[in-house]
Amino acid sequence: MGAGLFPDEIDGRAAMEAPGVYLRVKSYQGGRLIGYVGQSRNLLQRFEQHLTQMLSFNAVIRDEAGLPVGAPDRLALFNALGEAGPLTVAEARRTRFYFALAEDGFDIDYLTLLEALLKAEADKNLGGACENIQAIAAGSFDHDIAVIHDFSMLAGNAAAMVRTVVGREPIHVRCAAEVFDHAD
Repeated sequence: MGAGLFPDEIDGRAAMEAPGVYLRVKSYQGGRLIGYVGQSRNLLQRFEQHLTQMLSFNAVIRDEAGLPVGAPDRLALFNALGEAGPLTVAEARRTRFYFALAEDGFDIDYLTLLEALLKAEADKNLGGACENIQAIAAGSFDHDIAVIHDFSMLAGNAAAMVRTVVGREPIHVRCAAEVFDHAD
């Protein structure tokens, strides 16, 4: 999903008003990628928030090479609207969202864990080029976890981009603590 790609019909939009994890990717000249991994109880609403933050100068604005532009001072960007406005629109246009809905055995209770695991992979694979500013704690779990990637619904370039960010191989995490049975 992204600007110009959102469903026009109500049913298509309603299907995206669901919980899940997502990857936001912005691609720049020279193949540079900037990622963001998140989770939401309403993916469509969260995607709108990301785009609204960009268009209102509440997010980092980057040039065609992916380098931050201007000061973090929003008023300075409004004062330079002639230069900043087109960069902001370009930033929104290059932004793509890839997501997995919490359905078909994907338990909503695992959203934060999946977000943390995917963020760690994205940080590693992009050399720290993730815009997440907060650390994401995986939390505790009482069994081994395997995150199996399925890129089959993504077309050529999109599949390659997502593989670059989250990796090709499944993510395996062993249970952090062993559980012992005690006889009374």
